[in-house]
Amino acid sequence: MTAAAIRLEGVRRTFRDGVTALDGLSAAVPAGQVTGVVGPDGAGKTTLMRLLAGLLVPDAGYLEVAGADPVADPDGVHDRIGYMPQQFGLYQDLTVMENLRLHAELRGVTGAEQRRAFHRLLDFTGLATFGGRLAGRLSGGMKQKLGLACALVRRPAVLLLDEPSVGVDPLSRRELWRMVHALADEGIAVLWSTAYLDEAERCARVLLLNDGHLLHDGAPGALTQRVAGRVHAVRPGATDKRDLQARLARQAGVVDALVQGAAVRLVVAGDTDPAALDLPGDAESHPVAPRFEDAFVDLLRAGTEAPA
Repeated sequence: MTAAAIRLEGVRRTFRDGVTALDGLSAAVPAGQVTGVVGPDGAGKTTLMRLLAGLLVPDAGYLEVAGADPVADPDGVHDRIGYMPQQFGLYQDLTVMENLRLHAELRGVTGAEQRRAFHRLLDFTGLATFGGRLAGRLSGGMKQKLGLACALVRRPAVLLLDEPSVGVDPLSRRELWRMVHALADEGIAVLWSTAYLDEAERCARVLLLNDGHLLHDGAPGALTQRVAGRVHAVRPGATDKRDLQARLARQAGVVDALVQGAAVRLVVAGDTDPAALDLPGDAESHPVAPRFEDAFVDLLRAGTEAPA
């Protein structure tokens, strides 16, 4: 069984405005794989990342990161993690190499160790030919690669990535995923937070959050199977597809109705027979394979936790 690199037990964090960002979160994140922290804006993803990085203190509960307690031993945690926040602290008026050198010296990586690290990271990220370019003149994807390189100056046991693909072009996003999976293959525990549900399906495991609560902890495929047999594509016939969407959305037993291409993608509750729905006479309905997004919406509408 893969060892846990992160442990959380009953973690709670409430801010001064009364908003509870995390409410009794318990989970264990294994080493050697990519775990997604998935949920909409305001779900508690960034708060969780900051707690694990030792930048916030929980109101209740216990955390352990790479064998260290972020509350009792924040320096020990800092030595064992790489952390890439949403707004990474790159200095726009410094070059790629100057940013790397600054982060290396802040982490105590000097001399021959620093040279080896730079050679490895520039090759790994594909930034070797851009060492003299100002960070402010890099594309969004290249900035994220530089941010990742800075987070990896000292090889971490745990890598925390807070929505690293926001504003990144599709090709650079693919490259980021390639690099992150390579790091996981080396035994690093990678925690990747995202609001993009398609990214959740790239993870070996997901922690699905909403309003500070953990709704699902497990493989994304296990959650997707929650709605197997309950997802249908309805072709509207002569009816306007948006009129059909509105008509379906009003009916009991309909979890979600979404226009998708020429049809309406329909998710129904477990006790609902699609044949019993009120459809236009020339509309056609047929089952389709479920997606993670279908299960996510179903889980939120149900307001309950998925089975373990």
